[in-house]
Amino acid sequence: MDTKRGSSFAGAGDLVAHAEAARRYLAELSAACANGDKSAARRALRQAISELELARAMLRIGID
Repeated sequence: MDTKRGSSFAGAGDLVAHAEAARRYLAELSAACANGDKSAARRALRQAISELELARAMLRIGID
């Protein structure tokens, strides 16, 4: 992300934080799959989806 540019809408920083959290959960998902840990993979996937859904909702609010 370009740190010199300001947020283009209110809440953009929070949206980025949720997207970064989702990225971390996807990395956990990848590691869990590589280790054959189905339970951890499901948990990480659910958490990533939750973070992305929050980011999507925030984006919709920011656009409106």
